[in-house]
Amino acid sequence: MKEASNPIPAGRLQRAASSQETHISRFRQVLARHGLTMASIAIICLLLPSIQTALFSSLDNLFRNPLKYLLWSLIVATFIFGFLKYTKREIDLRQLIWVGYLFMISVVEEITFRLSLPLLISSDITGISFYWIGAFISNLLFATIHYFTLRWKLNACIFTFLGGMGFSRMLDTTGDLTAVILLHWAITFLNTPSTPKSSSS
Repeated sequence: MKEASNPIPAGRLQRAASSQETHISRFRQVLARHGLTMASIAIICLLLPSIQTALFSSLDNLFRNPLKYLLWSLIVATFIFGFLKYTKREIDLRQLIWVGYLFMISVVEEITFRLSLPLLISSDITGISFYWIGAFISNLLFATIHYFTLRWKLNACIFTFLGGMGFSRMLDTTGDLTAVILLHWAITFLNTPSTPKSSSS
């Protein structure tokens, strides 16, 4: 007779799991469930010429002044590694890969949920763009994906939705996607500074 799996209690972000199979405890699970989901949506969006045009437009400041954004990137990276040092986390290859992943997922999520989907959702046949309707729906989808792929708690997903709306506001105000990505990177690192830990570790 198969022995029943022990339930795994809820974590800071993740809901309680009935077994180890449903608990997100490995980086490869995050990559397969969340990273690939987000990347797939981004790739589909970027196949559209209108999104390619919008993307290049939103990166105009980066093209005009790359050294400025290199400096800001170094400031964010310094903050991240200063935080790791201050909190006495081990800075090993695993941690470096995680920080790199958080940057890449910030790029993918901003291109998808703050730029692409709001434009696609809000543009109708009359050519009138209702950006904030699209932003609301896009950020609701953004939070919902976190609920299912990462098994985040409802309250964490609500804050994710509100944070997404804040990023949308920043992009709408500044038109600067690079700045939004860097802010997203810093905030998502503070929210999840380390890879998921196995319950047995």
